[in-house]
Amino acid sequence: MQISQPRHVSVARAPVARSTALAVISGDDVYEDLFTAASALQGALTDEGYATRTSLGTAPLDGAAEADVIVLYTALGRFTAGQREGLARAVHGGCGLVALHSTTVLASPPERLDEADRLLADLIGSRYVSHGPPPHESRFEVRLDADHELTAGIAPFEVTHEHYRLATSADVRVVAWRETEAGPEPLVHARQYGAGRVCYIQLGHDMRIWGEPAMRQLVRRAARWACRPDREGD
Repeated sequence: MQISQPRHVSVARAPVARSTALAVISGDDVYEDLFTAASALQGALTDEGYATRTSLGTAPLDGAAEADVIVLYTALGRFTAGQREGLARAVHGGCGLVALHSTTVLASPPERLDEADRLLADLIGSRYVSHGPPPHESRFEVRLDADHELTAGIAPFEVTHEHYRLATSADVRVVAWRETEAGPEPLVHARQYGAGRVCYIQLGHDMRIWGEPAMRQLVRRAARWACRPDREGD
């Protein structure tokens, strides 16, 4: 009797979808090194495992931006009201948002924000007010909240960076800060916006900070935290 041998049958497996990130870089503020920083930002997101697309301009926000997390690094970048409304809808529906440094510097004056700027400030949870008293840049220690998953395990580190004074919403949780004579100055804060998570990182002014391993770790953590948990492994 002849016994047939079992054959190995290869079964095609569906590829595991990677989380996606959209990095939006926009603006004409000559004091911000946006385009060099864009490369460092994309590298940090890719290192975290994101399939990352970088846009030099806000056009991708005209429609439904298909990404698990959107990262904004703008410097007086011009958004249309429709783009900001679309962004707010996307985050409210569950898309993560990470905003960096000068994204909170809005085009309209703080005392009379236009509707589009007010919408962005409400979404991020803060807006730039001033650099504070001089000097507007110093060497300082970044202190971190050891009890929040976004910053847990990241040791305090020193940086040379410019200062921002922020007006923050009541519901943000400050998870990184620097000490000043006037009290703690927020550097990183997090909040919930509808079904979405929002993180703002005040750091990011120039390549000195982008060369800091802890800065890249913060960006990676922020992107992962902002991704809605039930999207992980989609």
